[in-house]
Amino acid sequence: MSQPFDASKSLTTLDQDSTVIAVIEMSQSKWLVAAVVPGVERQPLKKLEANEESLLKPSAPRARGFGASEANAG
Repeated sequence: MSQPFDASKSLTTLDQDSTVIAVIEMSQSKWLVAAVVPGVERQPLKKLEANEESLLKPSAPRARGFGASEANAG
């Protein structure tokens, strides 16, 4: 008899030194986007208006806020 699938157990390990982790918390009025980026000590956090364009089409200043400038500097 096969065992049931357990989604709480990962089949692979998470390599935190080479994995970008992003989390999006969505409500009807605001979206909160956070990230952990390898090589960047700070953990960027952005509050966006709740619409698709705010998340899917980031402007250059918003992209810089997520560590692009720090990653390119090193």
